[in-house]
Amino acid sequence: MNKVFKVAGWGCMLFAAIVFFGQLVMVLMRYLLGVGFLELQDAVNYAFASLVVLSVAVAFHADKHVRVDVFRQRWREVVNRRIDWLGDLLLALPVFGIMLWTGFPLVRSSWLILEGSSETGGLPGLFLVKAGLLVLPALVLLLVISRLIGSVRRKLA
Repeated sequence: MNKVFKVAGWGCMLFAAIVFFGQLVMVLMRYLLGVGFLELQDAVNYAFASLVVLSVAVAFHADKHVRVDVFRQRWREVVNRRIDWLGDLLLALPVFGIMLWTGFPLVRSSWLILEGSSETGGLPGLFLVKAGLLVLPALVLLLVISRLIGSVRRKLA
């Protein structure tokens, strides 16, 4: 499973580079040359959406997600692990499960029509970006289930 998140991390770096350099090129072209390309703008938008989707899962895997650590620093490691376990069970599983369940019809219909950019002359492939609505919850659910199983195994051992 670590390989999956390692690949996702590399994907984040790739998409961040595309966003940075694509935006830089767009600004330079627009203000220095007076031209712009809708395809490049769509590519930057698609890369940014993909970056957000993957970075949420990667941050969750690396335990770098946002949390309130006011009390966490004072508590013992056992208490913090129990709180993480309850958060995974009571918050992450239902929320990302609902995301997966409700996102599926939207992504399915997008794939059926091979949805492209809403702009005339924009890039095709918006359906690939919308698939991120399923990739994000699937990755987080995979991680949460893995953590919960590992926690139960440790208790039984």
